[in-house]
Amino acid sequence: MAGSTNKVAVDTADESQATVQVIPKIIHQSWKTNTLPLRWKHTVASVRRWHPDWEYRLWDDEAINAYVKKRHPEFYPIFSGFSRNIMRADVIRYILMHDIGGMYCDLDYEFIRPYSYGDSELVLGYEFDQSYGDPCNQIANFVFASAPGHPFWKDVLNDLQQNPPQAFSYLDVCGLTGPGLLSRVYRENHQRYGHVTLEPRRVFHPFRMRGKNERQILLNNGTTIGVHHASGSWRERWTLAYLKEKLRKLWNN
Repeated sequence: MAGSTNKVAVDTADESQATVQVIPKIIHQSWKTNTLPLRWKHTVASVRRWHPDWEYRLWDDEAINAYVKKRHPEFYPIFSGFSRNIMRADVIRYILMHDIGGMYCDLDYEFIRPYSYGDSELVLGYEFDQSYGDPCNQIANFVFASAPGHPFWKDVLNDLQQNPPQAFSYLDVCGLTGPGLLSRVYRENHQRYGHVTLEPRRVFHPFRMRGKNERQILLNNGTTIGVHHASGSWRERWTLAYLKEKLRKLWNN
């Protein structure tokens, strides 16, 4: 299956002898309600198409709130106190990976071929900064897979509990609960993790598809398993911070 020859396997001597935990066949996605927007119908269908024997779970805000309140009462005050909904949307995926395991992907993530999870206990990929077209050396949080209880997620949740983040602008979110958080925790602790697969960018998100030609390139390369369409539904449009960021990008380009 695609991706199996492009993996960067990471293992440690002290954990490599332990019994490998299997990534459960469960797909997790989340949205505000249990009714998905039509614009993501084809991307959600692609996830289910290439995981035909996997259970599908859609978590809405009500279910998420109830789950965290029941399963993590000590963390719930922090979780419910986040200043932006996107922060809760970020963190619930980490909680689900820790508690249940499986595969998470954003609603705007499109699978174009199957992926072989093999004997990995944790599958991560790199983020991509499509605003500038330059690779961004950060761990992506739009798609990943994990066996339950992997220490990476425990470290992520411990970090959030010890240093509760507060975003003053939507621009702060990526660093506080998104790719910036995952990247920092991974860099600081990766030597303790076993059975990790860290995929190069070309596997999960080489670039954004803008036409039929680019789509055909991805379909033909035998490596890329999906594309993040990066709809950015969480961004706050037309705020002062948003406009300043848009102007900065136009100036730099």
